[in-house]
Amino acid sequence: MAKLPDSQVEGITGFSSNSMAYRYVISLKSDQVNIWLEDRSSKKQWQTGLLNKEDYVTAANAFVDASASDYVSCFKQCLDSPFGKDEDVERKLVPQNGRKMKLEMSLKIRLLRSVRTINYTFELKPIAVEPIDILESKLKDQQEELERLRGKISLGTTAFLYVESEAMLDSKLQWKEVAAEAFTLNEDKTSIKVLVSGIYSFGLVVNHTPTANGAPGLISLQMNNETIQSVATGSYYCRSGAYVTHQTNSSLMCVVQVKEGTDLSAICTNTSVIANTPSYFTVARIGG
Repeated sequence: MAKLPDSQVEGITGFSSNSMAYRYVISLKSDQVNIWLEDRSSKKQWQTGLLNKEDYVTAANAFVDASASDYVSCFKQCLDSPFGKDEDVERKLVPQNGRKMKLEMSLKIRLLRSVRTINYTFELKPIAVEPIDILESKLKDQQEELERLRGKISLGTTAFLYVESEAMLDSKLQWKEVAAEAFTLNEDKTSIKVLVSGIYSFGLVVNHTPTANGAPGLISLQMNNETIQSVATGSYYCRSGAYVTHQTNSSLMCVVQVKEGTDLSAICTNTSVIANTPSYFTVARIGG
């Protein structure tokens, strides 16, 4: 049988016997498995040492044709399962003599009306921890906390924009200056770039005058030059030299998922803006 490639998985786990959080790493090297555990508070560490499959697999807990990598995935599932939410998975960490720990993991396999419980037991031996190892672990904890906080900030970022327009360039509304950190305006002021991804609410009101004889106008809201919503407008007519038209307004509203870097623009076809009467665009981030 070919050797499996070396790999490792890691995460944070806990046990019902105490309120401590533990960092774990399960590594696979030349088909041998090692389980490493660290108390995140005291920085005490334990590990099994490299184990062959026969060291943890018995006739009572074996999966047919399962590889060492398959068992690693099973152990990770047991350690990642939240307490009280998965009745099919249990785990215990039991102190032993000589500062050792016994790690017990149980997994229920259901087939039709039958239930089979398989158990895995590991002896974890204490590891001498050097001051540099403790410092490295604390730095990793801080990095993970920063990433967690950064994720919360990203998901909770407020993004709001209100802009006005009184001019057009090549059928696109030109917006006045954008004063919002989550948005930027392109050089010709016809496109607004979104800098924070999320779910957004768009509201566009365009005050305009139809310009094409007999041809209906169209106002469109576009993302990256693709129309996401549009509304048909009126037209003007020329009858026996008499022109009939009127000023009016059109509005668009929608809620869409927007990716970071998306360009927003408003297109006016067969219609023109009204002098000294602005059009309005409101953008609000309402979710992640």
